[in-house]
Amino acid sequence: MAGQKHILVVDDDGDVRDTIVNMLQERGYRVSSAANGITMRDFLQEGDPVNAIVLDAVMPGESSIALALHAKELGLPVVMISGSPEIMQFAIENGLQLLEKPFRMQELMDALAQALDSGEFGQRPA
Repeated sequence: MAGQKHILVVDDDGDVRDTIVNMLQERGYRVSSAANGITMRDFLQEGDPVNAIVLDAVMPGESSIALALHAKELGLPVVMISGSPEIMQFAIENGLQLLEKPFRMQELMDALAQALDSGEFGQRPA
């Protein structure tokens, strides 16, 4: 059941982050959020285990590519959000789900479901 899945949303834009969090909560997911890579890394090290990450592809500070690879090393599925051709290619090459901006709620749900169901990166138990 979706309510048993814990999703971490990482986006530096508070309005976008809040919108994604609300979308996921409406569909029964347990959701935490982070505004940057430092907070994401801290949460993954010290916070509740998560089942997947929704990650904005362009943020100030540490590159989202490095953050996505870090999540992948931890065995976490990642859905990247971007309109950048470079990020789209990176997602394809690294087996990450990619959601092109702008997107609709159902597109987010489909990408997240595919990421969670893939088991490709051996999800950490939550």
